[in-house]
Amino acid sequence: LESVFKKIQEGNTILFLGAGASVGEKRYLSREIIQYYEQYLGYNLDESNITKFVDMLSANSTFSRSHFDNFVMTLLQKLNVTDAHRILATIPWRQVITTKYDLLVERAYDEISATYQKQYDLQVVRNIKQYNYTEANTEVKYIKLNGCMQDKSLYPFAFSTADFNKLRQYYKIVINDLKNVSSDIQFLSVGYSYQDKFGQELLDKFDSYNYRDKRWIFNVDPYPNENALAYYRDNRICIIKCSFEDFLGKYKVWEDEH
Repeated sequence: LESVFKKIQEGNTILFLGAGASVGEKRYLSREIIQYYEQYLGYNLDESNITKFVDMLSANSTFSRSHFDNFVMTLLQKLNVTDAHRILATIPWRQVITTKYDLLVERAYDEISATYQKQYDLQVVRNIKQYNYTEANTEVKYIKLNGCMQDKSLYPFAFSTADFNKLRQYYKIVINDLKNVSSDIQFLSVGYSYQDKFGQELLDKFDSYNYRDKRWIFNVDPYPNENALAYYRDNRICIIKCSFEDFLGKYKVWEDEH
C-alpha cells in the first residue's frame, strides 16, 4: 500500500465513493432498501436489482415515488459519521465522485472544521450547473452524481432507469473529464462491491465512458470474488482486500509516520 498511500498524500488521487462507505461492507444499501420496503408493501417482487425493483414498482399506478424516497431517507438518517469519514475529511483528494445520497461526508468535514485536523473545505457539486465551479487549493470538490438528501426536490434520488436516463448528460460531463487527467493521478474506488449488483452496475456505468483508457483502478473491497481475480486483472482492476475503515485507518498510521 506504500505507493497507493503516497499518491493519496501527494494529492494525486481521485476517489470514487460508494454506499459501502456509509453502511459498511457487510451490508448493501440496495438490498436493505428492497428488504425493508417489501416488508412495508407486504409482498415480495423477487427482484434483487434495486433499479429493476423501482422500475417494477413504478409500473403500478398505486406506487408513490415520493413515499419511496422518504422511506429511503429514514434509512439514511440512521447512519452515523465514523472515524473513517473523519480521516477521509483530512485528505487532499484531487476530487471525490460519489453515488451516495447521504450527508456523512459533509458532516465529517463539519465536525473537524473547528479542530486542528481541518485542512480543506468541501465544495459540494450536485448538478451540471454547479459542476463548472473551479475549486481553490484549499478545497476538495465533492461531486454527488445520484442526488442528495439535503434537498430531494432539487437533487432527486436516482434509482430507476428513468432516473438514470435524466442524469445521462451529467454523468457524461463528469466522467469524460477524467479522460484528460495526468498519468500521475491514480483512481481509487471505495464502498463499491462486485458482490453487489447495484455497485457492479455503477462501476460498469463508469467504465462504459472509457474514462480510464487502460489505466488501473484500485478497488477497496474486503469481500471480493477471489475466483474472479483473473477477470479483474484483465480489466485493470486491482483489488485491495480491506474494509473502508481498515484502509483509511492504515493510511492514517502511515501518514503519521511520514
